Amino acid sequence: MVKIERVAGFVPTRSWGSAFKDLVWAIGMSDDLTLPAEQQINRAFKNLDNVLEEVASDKSQIISATVMLNDIKDKPLMDEVWAKWIGNDPSHWPERSCFGVKLHAGNCIEIRVVAVRKFRLRNYISYFPKLFQQF
Repeated sequence: MVKIERVAGFVPTRSWGSAFKDLVWAIGMSDDLTLPAEQQINRAFKNLDNVLEEVASDKSQIISATVMLNDIKDKPLMDEVWAKWIGNDPSHWPERSCFGVKLHAGNCIEIRVVAVRKFRLRNYISYFPKLFQQF
């Protein structure tokens, strides 16, 4: 059986990310909801990088991104941070949407992504354990 990998979040009962075979689902948000929007946005992208790395992926592997902002007026700021974060290579630019929504508990931003993993031998060992038992 292929194992689902999960990246623990800071809220009980929720993960920051999950991976199954070559697909990754990850979330980026600030781990300090008392910060102003600009700092939360920067922390959200940093935390998303960390989650993607933990499941053998990175921002260049993102297929789709959904950004949810507590205040849509923060979109120009988020767009600026996004542009610096995602970089200048169009082959790394995922499909992206952005919405203004009512987030909870002081949260200014949530970023949800679907990505593909980079090759790691241990991923394939978990897919095909019997094949690799001889090694």
